Amino acid sequence: MSDAPVATLGGHEPGDAHSGCLHLDPATRQDASRRLKSVRGHVEGVLRMLDDPDVYCVDVLKQVSAVQGALRKVSEGVLRSHMRDHVATAALRGDTDHIVDELMEALKYRS
Repeated sequence: MSDAPVATLGGHEPGDAHSGCLHLDPATRQDASRRLKSVRGHVEGVLRMLDDPDVYCVDVLKQVSAVQGALRKVSEGVLRSHMRDHVATAALRGDTDHIVDELMEALKYRS
């Protein structure tokens, strides 16, 4: 036998709030990653705009709003995935109270 530590699900200890197979599905993970890379590029563009002393305030505000919209799309996608894959199936796993508490906590971060 090896003395190497045993991997736990999701990197969390059994019995903690994240044990089990409750992970972000690959399609949502990939979509969020793609969107966030786009956001990163967009933010870099806004930073370049700010380097221009002649930049128009409203143009900056429009671009910041576009970044916020893109971030909202990421948040909505992750929340939708969580509701579909975890909240809707909580009764089958027997962890309804925990998942409802977790969802209520997650909703605090909605913008």
